Amino acid sequence: MKVVYMCPFCKKNHDINLDQKIIEKQTSFPFPYFDLHGELRDILSLLYIDTNFKVRGVETKQLVEANIFSQDFATSISQTLMNEISRLEEENKKLREEIARLKK
Repeated sequence: MKVVYMCPFCKKNHDINLDQKIIEKQTSFPFPYFDLHGELRDILSLLYIDTNFKVRGVETKQLVEANIFSQDFATSISQTLMNEISRLEEENKKLREEIARLKK
């Protein structure tokens, strides 16, 4: 599935192709997705994508050798990833309980 977003840093539209399975596996929306672009692959965009493959938000940072991520950007990414890990851990726990229940 093609997703289009405008990068607020380079001011260009970008097309990315997402597998339908990525959407099917999500349990909360919008979900985060990272895209790296630019001539030197030095622009990192964090996209928030909804169930209809629409981009609902974009955070962008140009990567430089001296300081790849600002503290705020790193905190934002870390929080997003920690939330997703927590959600997946809870889902894993529920699935293990259901498997145990079905084995009885």
